[in-house]
Amino acid sequence: MILAVLELVPQMQQRQPMLEVLRFVEERVRTKPECLDCGVFEEATGAQRVVYMEQWRSAKDLHAHLQSGLYSKILQAMELACEEPRISFHEVSQTRSMDLITQLRSQQRQPVSSRHAGGLNR
Repeated sequence: MILAVLELVPQMQQRQPMLEVLRFVEERVRTKPECLDCGVFEEATGAQRVVYMEQWRSAKDLHAHLQSGLYSKILQAMELACEEPRISFHEVSQTRSMDLITQLRSQQRQPVSSRHAGGLNR
């Protein structure tokens, strides 16, 4: 799985046009079977950052999207930013859920001596 994250801070008066472009792309990307998830998120305080996220089944699927005409719309949205956009692509090899929380919290409840076999003697 590949996760693409784009962080943007819109220019003054360009927030709404930026959101419109990103939501336009989001609606179309969501319909693609290769896309696992897609979303536009707005920061409520501070720099009013906008985060656009896509989750793709494979690197091949992401690469095809990056070369598509639809991706040119995302590039247009980047031009509406007042600072350098931050973009990152993450190749995810494993995804965990509540099982990780359960595992770690159950370890926390165990006595220290049973968690650290062969620990320090005082």
